[in-house]
Amino acid sequence: MKKRVWVIILILIGLTGCSTIYFLEGKEYEGRRQYIAARAEMYQRCIEGTISLSPPPIQRKLIALIPSQEAIFRTHFDNIKESNPNFPVTMEDLRQDPIYFGMNENYRLVVELIKKRNLYQDLQIEEYETLTVPEVDEESDVFYIALPKDTKHRDMYYLNTEKRGKLRVDYGPMDPDCETARAPFLALIPCEQFRDQLLTAIETLAKQSP
Repeated sequence: MKKRVWVIILILIGLTGCSTIYFLEGKEYEGRRQYIAARAEMYQRCIEGTISLSPPPIQRKLIALIPSQEAIFRTHFDNIKESNPNFPVTMEDLRQDPIYFGMNENYRLVVELIKKRNLYQDLQIEEYETLTVPEVDEESDVFYIALPKDTKHRDMYYLNTEKRGKLRVDYGPMDPDCETARAPFLALIPCEQFRDQLLTAIETLAKQSP
């Protein structure tokens, strides 16, 4: 928990112009370039290490909705200002911070993991500016990521199926606390651990009967 608190403190220091230490998979990085390079390596390693299933266990289509990068900037900026109107941060500060401009990549990684695992017969990914969840039917499910509504909460993952309706995807004991509203969800856990528990949770929910 102490590390998670420090993630927020260090990010806020970075947004006010001071040096920032970034955390990823429990490791510290003292500069943007090191952190961005480590994140790219992690993405590649995590996807390449995913074992595809054949045939896909879920014979339906998955529509995956992730927030656009602009929606992420706007939501987090509004949340920060709502929490503290006098906090010295601008939208441009968020655009320059790899924690924030990497969030869309984080969310896209989640969908790429589902795709590489070949859980669904078909997968369609869409970015949204404002979240609108389409209707599901017997041939399609919807997976979506909802951005936090304030700085006290974090993003949430949901799976909508015709049989069971809206289901929260719970990916285990490493499920981040609300401090990660301003930190990458992989800050303190190995990508492989997140990947395996997330995919297991989605597959279990998608295959459950009423």
